[in-house]
Amino acid sequence: MPLILPSLQGELVDIYNKGKKGNPFPAAVGHKTGKAYVNYVSAGMNAGGGAFTSMPGGSVLGGDLAEILGKVPTASGNITASNMATAFEKCLSTFLSVHQTTIVTAPGKGGLMMELMDLLSAPKGHASLYATALARALNNFTLSAIVIGVIPDTPGIPFTGPIS
Repeated sequence: MPLILPSLQGELVDIYNKGKKGNPFPAAVGHKTGKAYVNYVSAGMNAGGGAFTSMPGGSVLGGDLAEILGKVPTASGNITASNMATAFEKCLSTFLSVHQTTIVTAPGKGGLMMELMDLLSAPKGHASLYATALARALNNFTLSAIVIGVIPDTPGIPFTGPIS
């Protein structure tokens, strides 16, 4: 099953829309955002057609985001954006799929950081607009990761490409 941006957008909109009860505290938002990202990535496949098997970094992503979001943000949001980009990269670097040998996440980190800086420095509109923009940034970052592996055969069939 491929990565589906609308599913991530839907989950994040549900998290960031405050509703009548509001968002009780930043830690809950961080944990839920981390879970939404792991749910999104778990639908991914590598370029060799291998399905997602696990992402050990997903278990700590929510805690990392909760800690980041719990801090008092700077006026520009640059430090928060950088810390969030690092947390998402640390998580995605643990992505594992069938017949995969390695994953390279560095190509997308700079782009994610810039998108998050733009998002966090702009005036805050409706929460659903923020959630949708965050989902697009995470989608762009995830699609820029390169998965490398070898499908067993005689000889082995190498593959390289993005998560899809």
